[in-house]
Amino acid sequence: METAKPNQDNINRMSQTAHDTIDRAASAASSAYERFSAKGEELMSLQEDWMDSAREYVREKPLQALGIAVAAGFLLSMLTRR
Repeated sequence: METAKPNQDNINRMSQTAHDTIDRAASAASSAYERFSAKGEELMSLQEDWMDSAREYVREKPLQALGIAVAAGFLLSMLTRR
């Protein structure tokens, strides 16, 4: 029995299809990276804003901030007890 050899056109077509698929995957990965990178920068900025707000609150109302911290600690300890 003789096996059929794939002709050059089929090989070229399969090669081009694989190349196109890899290009699309690379493009999608690059786009996702850019979106996640931008979101990461936004989150870092948001974290800095929250920290600044918390510092300002503690400076303006130290006793209330202490009370909130004690209450939060108490609640966490109650939640984590077995």
